[in-house]
Amino acid sequence: MTPIPDLSSWSTSITDVEDSSIRYRGVPIEDLIDDGDLATTLWLVLFGGTPGTGSADALRRALIAALDHGVSAPSTLVARVTASTRSAVPFAVAGGLMAFAGPAHGGAAEGAANLFVEIAASDDHETGARDVVRRLLDRGDRFPGYGHPYHRRDPRVPALMSGVAEDRTHRRIARLCEAALRAESGRDLRMNADAAVAALLLDAGLGTADITLVTGLGRAFGLAAHAREELMGEKPFRAPSLDTIRFVSPAKQEEA
Repeated sequence: MTPIPDLSSWSTSITDVEDSSIRYRGVPIEDLIDDGDLATTLWLVLFGGTPGTGSADALRRALIAALDHGVSAPSTLVARVTASTRSAVPFAVAGGLMAFAGPAHGGAAEGAANLFVEIAASDDHETGARDVVRRLLDRGDRFPGYGHPYHRRDPRVPALMSGVAEDRTHRRIARLCEAALRAESGRDLRMNADAAVAALLLDAGLGTADITLVTGLGRAFGLAAHAREELMGEKPFRAPSLDTIRFVSPAKQEEA
């Protein structure tokens, strides 16, 4: 039989709490409160160690870029509808984050990161990018992180791509993918923030599994703002009006 975990014993390397003392990864909390900035402190708690200038800068840029994209984003819509039921802000944020994590939404950044890492392992990055693009197009799949329903040019991309992280390998790969995608598809598909965030955070030394973690943290602040606005300024219980709902009978579904 598999032994049941002992809930009376825990281990952690994140926070050490003792009488009159709190330390994050060994750093006294009062020192961080006095002199720490948010990006550096988040890096310390999440990943351990003090980030270099480029890594802290990358985290800061990614968090700001992910923070909000207006009411039209599905995650924001979920958060606001949840808040309209007069649910508390944290619950509205949780609902929005579940939508945000989907691969067709904020999870696209992690999807792009996985492809960038695959290309980075190839002998020739330009050829690798072209091969991945062709594979996706042949299957009828999208390349996550390219094209946008609202922006011909995503205004977040230049600021993300200009991060000061010294390693630029994955940002160069992101540009190679953009060129290959436009050439192979014949469409003007430009990089969006998902691909740019993925490339920047990979260049900062994070792994693919950390991408959605970072973007989700950033988006949580924006979702909180929208939930708060909904609670303070809108009437309760947002729902579609009955005259906008089209009922499809089972018979018509079978005919289709």
